[in-house]
Amino acid sequence: MTNCKSQINFCGGSNQNRCVARHLCRIGLESGTPITDWRVLQGGDSGCVSNEICCPKTEMVNNRKPTNTQSITRQCGHINSQGPILTINNLKDTTQEGELPWMIALLDASNFQYVASGSLISANVVLTSSSVIEIFNENELIVRAGEWDFHSNQEQGRHEDVAVRQIVRHSSFFYETGANNIALVFLARPLVLTDHINLICLPSANRNFIWNRCIVSGWGKKNINDHSYVNILKKIEVPVMDRLTCQEEIQSFYNLPFFLDKSLMCAGGEIGKDSCKGDGGAPLACPLQSDPSRYEQVGIVNFGDGCGKPIPAVYTDVSKMRPWIDFHMKWMKDAEPFDPAVFPMPRHDSTPNIILIEPLLSCNAGRDEAPWNMRLYGRTLSFPLLPAWQTLQGL
Repeated sequence: MTNCKSQINFCGGSNQNRCVARHLCRIGLESGTPITDWRVLQGGDSGCVSNEICCPKTEMVNNRKPTNTQSITRQCGHINSQGPILTINNLKDTTQEGELPWMIALLDASNFQYVASGSLISANVVLTSSSVIEIFNENELIVRAGEWDFHSNQEQGRHEDVAVRQIVRHSSFFYETGANNIALVFLARPLVLTDHINLICLPSANRNFIWNRCIVSGWGKKNINDHSYVNILKKIEVPVMDRLTCQEEIQSFYNLPFFLDKSLMCAGGEIGKDSCKGDGGAPLACPLQSDPSRYEQVGIVNFGDGCGKPIPAVYTDVSKMRPWIDFHMKWMKDAEPFDPAVFPMPRHDSTPNIILIEPLLSCNAGRDEAPWNMRLYGRTLSFPLLPAWQTLQGL
């Protein structure tokens, strides 16, 4: 997935039409804010990219609005439900441009390909999972804030790319269970906070949540069989599930023992509503109980089975990780230079980039007799039944 500039001059089958930014065309500007319909974008928008419109020359205007790049003072967790620049009607599981200003795309620095998602929790700190970036060093990642559509660089709220100063991974991350799957990415410089680049709130430590419907977002696949990731940031509404119910549902679904580590939580379980491959490290965000118009990050996309099955997905519980987050943010602020003895680098290996957790079957057994295909987004592992499940039950 790369960021490319539109090369289109004409559109709609006429040389009298041009693809222009939506606020530069009178069509759709009747309310003062550009408005379009998601079905138009899905139909190709006459050959224009998502945030442009095929406009007749006679309807073009020149009053270009300046992009808001000035620093702002705004509380964490605010969303732009109608989009700060463009409103898209009839959206389904897709965000408005700039709707979730805390979303971060982590890119491979060698080719600017999308790797994983994260969230902005401070002007210079990104929260993500350890598993999705374990094979990357600091100079191999780019942090992109303010992204919406990877197929366009014509967004009115332009994205910003920043190098990575340091990656801090949880030293107790355990592959077999997904426990403590969390990492902090410290930026080389702080981001300027704007309407479309802003922070998400974090819950207090070990908080008991009122179970709610929340949103998970990212640029991963919509369906497990899709051949590519989405280019426009998606947003899926999922129900948060209590730990005991989640553990029982997973056990029942597979008829296998399963123990949910105390660092984990669950959400989802509704058919067709789920995070998916490529969403690793993305935030699970819930409305603040004190102010439902703002959001806090309660989870980090960790692992699950396929996408959209009637079984909950597992997330890293941010409230359980809050003391770890606070400690390392303070340590990195106060400590200079970085001490590798305190934050050891993870091992690097050639493990493929898909997760497979399956029981060890006898030579005469078929996979259908004991299916277990859990994915840890962004990494692949396989291990036998007895050691793995004894470990799961023993934590």
